Amino acid sequence: MESMNELFNLLDTLNPGELVLMKAESSSYGPEFFAVLLEKYSELRGRELVIVDMLDTLHVFSEHLKILGFQDIFQETPVIKVGGTINVGKVIKRISVAGEHLLYVKRYRDVLEEYLKDKKESVIVLVLGCERLMALLSRFSEFYQIIIETQKLLGHKKIITIYVIDTSVTKKLPLDPLPELERIATTVVKAEPREGAGVFRVEKMPIVGIIKRTIEITTPTIMSLLFTLKQVRT
Repeated sequence: MESMNELFNLLDTLNPGELVLMKAESSSYGPEFFAVLLEKYSELRGRELVIVDMLDTLHVFSEHLKILGFQDIFQETPVIKVGGTINVGKVIKRISVAGEHLLYVKRYRDVLEEYLKDKKESVIVLVLGCERLMALLSRFSEFYQIIIETQKLLGHKKIITIYVIDTSVTKKLPLDPLPELERIATTVVKAEPREGAGVFRVEKMPIVGIIKRTIEITTPTIMSLLFTLKQVRT
């Protein structure tokens, strides 16, 4: 469990106003396991987690985890749905993707502001499926308007924003959002599959000595964590 504590200690260094980008490929379960680790971190540290679920991405995560034998990991987690039709977690607001694309980001920021207005402590906002929303864009003007709106999350006094991005999708898009998101992000982490483990490699972080640091979490450690979460919810 030492490696998991190392990851949690790294998360402890994040401050409100930061924007974290976690890159992973869809050929691994890295994004699903990271979401579970973040759920456990939130529980242990007493830091509230809110998920922004774009185009039913959380449903895919949840079903993958069910195949591994773990039910309803996110059932108590507040969720803002952007598009999609399948509810996972405790949905607090729905945002339609009909109409002008730029409005999606503005709407979910407005929903977050409303949710946060009575909160005294900062929350962690995990954004899933952003790259699939970007796939709907057809013009550079739309693309950069959304990038500008995303930048506005930087410096927010009550939010630590974490984007999980599927690079298998972004590299095939006509307008790849990855370079701009890497530019905006205060921290960039790459998840890499390895036999019997998941590796998190720090590519960018505003702390001396952290760049290129790797944290390897073995599959037994992750499965033990999943089992712990399963017991809590049954």
